[in-house]
Amino acid sequence: MAQRMNLYSFIASFVCLGLFFLFSFTEMLNSVENSLKVHPLSIILALTIISFFLGVIGLSGMKESKTGVRSFTTLVLTSGLSILLIFIIGVGKLLG
Repeated sequence: MAQRMNLYSFIASFVCLGLFFLFSFTEMLNSVENSLKVHPLSIILALTIISFFLGVIGLSGMKESKTGVRSFTTLVLTSGLSILLIFIIGVGKLLG
């Protein structure tokens, strides 16, 4: 079970990274924000935090070096993206 969590969190971290780039560099940001009434980066932040905690759970299923590298990559990607998103959202609220 934990090994599956490790794999799912690894995939989810790349999905979150892709969504971040999609919403940051395209015009979809305004249309999604108008239709959902929630900032899309806040949704990506929530997904990234969920992926981080799934990655922490996945650490318990580490049996090989491959799964260890996958867990470490997941935790680094999701924590870095979370810090970046918190900074962007925080500065945006201060200036907006």
